[in-house]
Amino acid sequence: MKLLTNFFSSAATKRPLITILVIIVITGFFGYMTTQAEELDTGFGGEIDTPEIEAQGKLSDYFGGSGTQSVMQLVFEGEDVLTVEGYQMYLAAVDVIEKSEIYKYLVNDPNQGLVQGFYSPIDLARAFNPMLDVSKLTDEQFKQLYKSTSDQMPPEFQQFASALLSSSYDEEAVTATAGLGIITVNSATIGAEFGLEGAFVEQPRLEVALNKELIQLSNEFENIDMAGFSLSLLFGDEQDDFLQEVAQLFGAAFAIIFFVLAFIFFIKPSKTFGFFKSSRRTLADIFNSLAAILLAILWMQGIGVVLGPGYLDIIGAPNQLSQISTIIILGLGVDYAIHFTGRYREELGLENSVNDSASKTLSSVGVALTLATLATMVGFLTNIVSPLTQLQDFGITTSLGIFYAFILVMTLVPAIRTLLDKRSERKNTIDTSAFASSGESLFNKLSASTSIIPKKLKFIAVILIMGISGYGYYGFTNISTVFNFTDFLPSDSPTVQTFNTLQDEFGGGFGETTSVLVESDNIATPEIHNALIDSLNNLASVENVLVFSGNAAAESVVGSLGAMLAPPSASPQAPPQMPDMALIGQLGSYGVQIMNGQGLDALRVSSTGDVEGLYNYLLQADNDLFSTSLYVDELDKISAMQIRITTSAGTSGAAQIRDDLYTAFEPLSNLGLFVGVTSDNIVTESVNELINSSQFQSLVFAILASMVFLVLYYLIDMRRPFLGVITVLPVAAIVLGTYMGMYLLEIPLNPVTSTLSGLAIGIGVPFVIHVTNRFRETIATGKEPVEAIRTTLKTTGGSLFGSAFTTMAGFGILTTSSLVPFQQMGTVILVSIGFALVASLMILPTFLVIWANYHNKKTAKSL
Repeated sequence: MKLLTNFFSSAATKRPLITILVIIVITGFFGYMTTQAEELDTGFGGEIDTPEIEAQGKLSDYFGGSGTQSVMQLVFEGEDVLTVEGYQMYLAAVDVIEKSEIYKYLVNDPNQGLVQGFYSPIDLARAFNPMLDVSKLTDEQFKQLYKSTSDQMPPEFQQFASALLSSSYDEEAVTATAGLGIITVNSATIGAEFGLEGAFVEQPRLEVALNKELIQLSNEFENIDMAGFSLSLLFGDEQDDFLQEVAQLFGAAFAIIFFVLAFIFFIKPSKTFGFFKSSRRTLADIFNSLAAILLAILWMQGIGVVLGPGYLDIIGAPNQLSQISTIIILGLGVDYAIHFTGRYREELGLENSVNDSASKTLSSVGVALTLATLATMVGFLTNIVSPLTQLQDFGITTSLGIFYAFILVMTLVPAIRTLLDKRSERKNTIDTSAFASSGESLFNKLSASTSIIPKKLKFIAVILIMGISGYGYYGFTNISTVFNFTDFLPSDSPTVQTFNTLQDEFGGGFGETTSVLVESDNIATPEIHNALIDSLNNLASVENVLVFSGNAAAESVVGSLGAMLAPPSASPQAPPQMPDMALIGQLGSYGVQIMNGQGLDALRVSSTGDVEGLYNYLLQADNDLFSTSLYVDELDKISAMQIRITTSAGTSGAAQIRDDLYTAFEPLSNLGLFVGVTSDNIVTESVNELINSSQFQSLVFAILASMVFLVLYYLIDMRRPFLGVITVLPVAAIVLGTYMGMYLLEIPLNPVTSTLSGLAIGIGVPFVIHVTNRFRETIATGKEPVEAIRTTLKTTGGSLFGSAFTTMAGFGILTTSSLVPFQQMGTVILVSIGFALVASLMILPTFLVIWANYHNKKTAKSL
């Protein structure tokens, strides 16, 4: 440790220009690497080994994501949407859609209409009475017409229309506060024209353009609002929005920290050290400190590229969590500069030379900063045990950022400072008396006042650590886990608000699809085919699965086959189409027992049926239709199938519908096949469960890792390993206290707040190490333990207050973010800093005094 601090001292005082030059060269390299960074990865989950996430990845590989068509929902909202005004808006919306650029890519069946929605009874009434002018009806007449026409529709058409009305729908009063219209986008057509990659750009652009026109139309109506929703709309501009939000927060945090540092670094003017000199010195120290931290952030981003895809492949592409690291490094890194500058000024105030002041600062504070840095890195690196790859990458990049901040504060900051001060020293213009006090004097007095606890009120420290830890553990075990894939989108985004309406009023919306992947070496067997029919029959009794006429709304090879045999009627009054006898005969040749059952059971095959031949025939007959359900591998074997089920579980019901669907598909899983149930909501729930299950492991690992590190250091350095335990005990209170704060403030665990263990250690360890290290230095001068701790609190305590002040100011800006996880993270950090101050000023001093009193005075002096 001393070799390291001696190296820093030599670099800063003897070779400052070389040190600065080396840093510039390294900065040039990392600066270039940042230009090679990949685009932000907004996915979550990575390569987590769960059936749901595995199924989602395989479905994307086998079937190109969600298939050849996608749904865009039109959400109508108002006090009552079943009114003449609502229907007029609907007609105007259809007109806008027909004139839009995306129109030619929409599925527009003449028998079903361009928009399928909750106004279908009125559409049907107008179809049978072309002279009907809805605009001349009163709202009461409109409702009567809606009800009477709906009563005449077949049950499946009634169910479809009512499914598109919100949970507030009153069938008797014919009122509803929201309703849905559905338009279907032929994604395959867009892909054929623009290519697969082009489609991912073009379709969101087209949908965003249409949505803007619909929102503009909505402004023309007084009582009804309308907006579109689709995943393309939700995530089309996600990356830009997120990065813009991070940039704004970083800028605000930077500005606030700048002004806080101005207060902390400000030197009270005197006759020999006027306001101009004071201001110049203050600004120089501010810019010197912030320059080091900004370079640390640049280095961190550069090393992230080096470690990432295309280079070392140790971590993944930049993700949303890794972007938060910039704000963390800004908040935590400035603390290092505060401690260095405060101690350096103190040494100058003792009339030491510039070189001696820098050397003594680096050899004293340098040791504490080295310990704090390594322990903080250990805390953040505990995230590598997380099952989430994004958290693993976050832990690696943030720990490297902390390391770079430490290196630059120990080299660049003293090198620049000594260069400037040596010039003044040669001119004999340094006023050492000006550094005897600073803007931290108020903080020094406040921290010194807490020395009454280890002197006379030791029981308070014991009560604090036991109370905080006990209640903190209770809070830890009762914190809920909540993660939504919209968390990293601005909460005031119109599309996010529309999404929330879908969740609240429609259980996720009509467009919610839950997919099931069934995989084996060969799924084209009679046993598997018939088990699929059993599973589909089971769906009819599953809650939150849409059911029409006793059949679940599910797309599968069996469902598509049934549609070929009996095409659905386009109109409720249209007569059923005649069966295709040639097709029936062809299917019979493959063993399909059409005459032996009804519904899906009529599509069973005999035990000797040729299912492989049947599936290949269907793929040849209509590849576009059946290739979304059947996957042919490189060996020309049909090894996987997809079943897409229309559900309305939303985020709150994701876990339940996942478990219910696994139960429904037991006829297939009991055959030894891989069955994976997946959707965005289900994957989100899987992430929640993994976050929850990994928290205790991360907590214990983080605290033990920090303790082992400090125990080893104090064992090697002074043969007092128990001092490491004493130092880390308050850290446990900091971490558990932060969990207690989360519990009381009802802040759930999510991918951002789940970094808490590392973050709390990153905040708490430097605080306690600075107190312990300064206590060692002070007691070695011969002072009694109580007096030594008072001196420690009066000096280092002031720096701790300053560090807490800047960190709280910097991270506090997160609470103003429009992104919910950032708001929560800002609050959590404020809580953590508060407990760090309590632990370092009111708990640790008492235990240090008890520890020192345990040893005799001779042993204490040898410390």
